[in-house]
Amino acid sequence: MSGIESGALRMRVVYIVNSLGAGGAERHLLELARDMVRRGHLVWVLALKKAIKGGAKDLEADFLEAGTRVMYLKSAGFSDLGMWFGLAFLLRRLRPDILHSHLPRSDVAAALVKWVVPGMVWISTIHDAYVKSSYSGHWIVPLFRQVWRRADHFIAVSKHTRDWGLANLGFPQQNVTVIYHGISMGILPEVSSRPRGGPPQIGCLARFEKRKGQDTLIRAMVDVRKVLPDARLRLAGSDPNGFSAGLKELARSLSVEDGVDFLGFCATPLEFLRDLDVFVFASTAEGFGIVLLEAMAMKRPVVSSNIYPINHIIQDGESGLLVDPDDPRAFAAAIIALLEDSSRRYVMGEAAHDRCINEFSIEKMLNKTHELYLSLLRMRATKTVSNQL
Repeated sequence: MSGIESGALRMRVVYIVNSLGAGGAERHLLELARDMVRRGHLVWVLALKKAIKGGAKDLEADFLEAGTRVMYLKSAGFSDLGMWFGLAFLLRRLRPDILHSHLPRSDVAAALVKWVVPGMVWISTIHDAYVKSSYSGHWIVPLFRQVWRRADHFIAVSKHTRDWGLANLGFPQQNVTVIYHGISMGILPEVSSRPRGGPPQIGCLARFEKRKGQDTLIRAMVDVRKVLPDARLRLAGSDPNGFSAGLKELARSLSVEDGVDFLGFCATPLEFLRDLDVFVFASTAEGFGIVLLEAMAMKRPVVSSNIYPINHIIQDGESGLLVDPDDPRAFAAAIIALLEDSSRRYVMGEAAHDRCINEFSIEKMLNKTHELYLSLLRMRATKTVSNQL
């Protein structure tokens, strides 16, 4: 009998994720795990692989410091049947009340476990719309529709990901809950939206890949530098597939290489954001975009693509400026407009900060997730009693 069924409030929660490399999903999971431990629950974090590509920070120490148990599978290959059976037997031993998976490979692992240990409540978080432009394994989605349907519930990080899931995974609408990401305002370094001195600093913090639009930003620098010759574009992020090499060549071909800095993975994103005048984000597809919240929390005005859910997070003309994706000249015009108007940057930075507090607090995200766990466990307990009558 689980803790919930016996009247106690202590849950046994197992999270499954691809790896512990610091990306948006993994940092989100760290906040979830930390909160569940803080509430007195027993928490395990299981990573399908230990190796981390692209120079991203390994979050294992952070998870351990948060009070979770961290485990790894010996292999990440889907053909390793022994690994999957080992996972199933491990979960039978741990007897979790909640099994919560993040990202498609982890969803497959959770589905196999659910087949062997059907009594668990399995929740899958859909972090993105897994389409060709955003997910290299998009071709596998139709094959795994039945896999996802085994989940008891889904959390979608935006209405965009919910709608994609309803259309492509075929799960019932009542089995999905939209819970937006949030950010903790209590961990921010000293924040100021006042004008800073020195050359104008434009920055983007994102994994180096085609859909993140770093090429659009580099092209935009041609026009920006004509008006503001000392402006600098700072690009930071992990580079798992070597995409930045082509971007460096693009900067050279456009003669803006002396105004573009490639910084690699950034272990201190808030400090990076604090040193910017404008945060830019030219992504063509996003499930959510936690980095936008971080920039807003640091009172940095944002210039970003006018796509959902970004245009839900950023209010055009209030907390930032939204322009058409893949349009370097539109990005350049918006960047120049903000860099030339320090008062406007200040007002937008303050508005962005306020929106973070009011709409995207981490407390709201964590409370909704915890309430969902309890609700699903109560439903399971009620169903069990009903079947026994």
